[in-house]
Amino acid sequence: MRTIRDDPLRAVLFSTALGLGMLSGTGTEAANAATAGKEVPELTIQVTIKKMEFHVTGYGREGNPTAIVVRNEDGVTHGFYSPLFKDTPVRLEGDGYQVAGKDAPSFRVDPGKTMTLHFTKGSAEAPLTMMSPLMRHVIWCDMHPDVKGELFIIERRGG
Repeated sequence: MRTIRDDPLRAVLFSTALGLGMLSGTGTEAANAATAGKEVPELTIQVTIKKMEFHVTGYGREGNPTAIVVRNEDGVTHGFYSPLFKDTPVRLEGDGYQVAGKDAPSFRVDPGKTMTLHFTKGSAEAPLTMMSPLMRHVIWCDMHPDVKGELFIIERRGG
């Protein structure tokens, strides 16, 4: 009888399913907490702008409160724009400021400063499943078009 150790493909599939199962359980607990009137913890995405590049860590989950902490370690002011913010209320904290963007608000942060964007995208009503897609949302500096990156938000609808 072949075991997971004997079959690398089976091991990868098993660990992927296990990881997604953990996400599914956590998302279901978050949705249950939201319905039960409990506070759902805010997820944090860290964005550091350094050497004219976005360095992104963390992820968000549709329906969960999310904070994007943007640190500008460059010597120039940078913008932070994403269509993710279209039709989504965003609360700004820290040293940044909001400007009008093309289709959604854009945010600016001066050299050496940090701002935090708080928002909740989508609904927490649908449960996470193993088929919940990981959506990529483009981000870019509206002042320096070559400065681009991606944010990841796990969506709650099956694929």
